[in-house]
Amino acid sequence: MNKQKLAEISEKVCKKAIAKLHSKKASIPEVGFFWIDMTGLMYAESATVNSVKPYGGFKGLDLSHYDVWDKAVRTNPKWKGLEYEDVPRGRVIWQAGEGGKDNEFIVYVPKQLLKFKNKVISRFNLPSGNTRFDTSDEHYQIAAGFKGVGGLC
Repeated sequence: MNKQKLAEISEKVCKKAIAKLHSKKASIPEVGFFWIDMTGLMYAESATVNSVKPYGGFKGLDLSHYDVWDKAVRTNPKWKGLEYEDVPRGRVIWQAGEGGKDNEFIVYVPKQLLKFKNKVISRFNLPSGNTRFDTSDEHYQIAAGFKGVGGLC
C-alpha cells in the first residue's frame, strides 16, 4: 500500500472516530441554566449530567445566573443595560428517583417560556420521556404586570 492511500485511510478513520466522539457527547443530557427572551434568543451555561457531582439526590450546575450574566450580555449585546432578572430565565436539574429508578430532569421556567420547550430540550440534550417542565417555582416567575424591557417578555 502506498503512502498516499495509507494517509487517506488514516484520515477517514480519524474523521469517523471524531464524529463518533462528538455524537456520543451530544447525546449526553446536560444540567445548567439559561435565559431566553421572547424573540427566542437564548444563552445557556451547562455541563453533562455525568460530570456533575450529586448533592442530596440532585445534580445541577454549581453556578448562578448572576455569576455569568456579564458573559451572557457579551454574547447577546441586545441585553446590555439589563439586569439578569430582566430576561426570562430557567434552570435544568437532574433528580434521582427512589431506589435509583424514575430519575428525571426538571426544567424550572416561567410559563411564558413554555413555548420554547423544544429549544430547551434540544440545547440540553434532554430525554423527552423523563423530562418535566415545572412552572411553579416562584424564583423563576415573571412578575405580574411586568412588561419586559425592549420586548423581551
